Parts: sequence; structure tokens; C-alpha cells
Amino acid sequence: MTTVNLERLAGRRVLSQRGKNIGYLEEICAERDGDDFVVTEFHVGVYAAFERLSVSAIGVAMLDLFRLRRRDGLYRIPWDKLDISDPARPRLLCPMTELSGMKSAPDLRD
Repeated sequence: MTTVNLERLAGRRVLSQRGKNIGYLEEICAERDGDDFVVTEFHVGVYAAFERLSVSAIGVAMLDLFRLRRRDGLYRIPWDKLDISDPARPRLLCPMTELSGMKSAPDLRD
């Protein structure tokens, strides 16, 4: 089991397998497993930042206002698809094409 200090990982630029920046790691999701917490997925991208700040509806409106909204604004990356062995340089372990089913915009109906 790998142990990584989350403060060293949060906010880092995430790279694709080819070394392309896909966004910044904004949120780390975990579930309780007995007395421990186990990471389940990582949220990367501009929508992830809004999600973390709980201002997704306002953030999306601002992106629309400045025409900065993109379809790939949030990547939900399963724990086993991100190499965090070097917390300063997290890197995808799968091709970007495998993320297509995992990326989505936040649900603004809440």
C-alpha cells in the first residue's frame, strides 16, 4: 500500500501519458475502510475547482460569460488510473481516450 501526503498532491498539474497537461488535481475522493480512508477517485480540471469550492453553478455561469466553458472541464479519474508515486508529477496510467467515459460537467440541478 502506498502512502502519500495529500497536501503534497492536491493542486498539482496532472499529466497525460504523453506528458500533456490535462488540468490540476482539485479534489481527492475517499471512502472509509474500517479505521482508514481509501482514495476512490481524483477530480481534475476547472469544474473540479468549482466543485471543491461549492460554487459550480456560479462558476459555470462565469465560464459561459467569458466563453471559456469546455466539454472536458472535469475528469473523474479512478484511483488506479493515476500514478502518484511522484506526488510532484502525477501522471495518467491510461490513454486520454479511456477518460472519455469518465469526464463530465457537474450536475447543476442540485
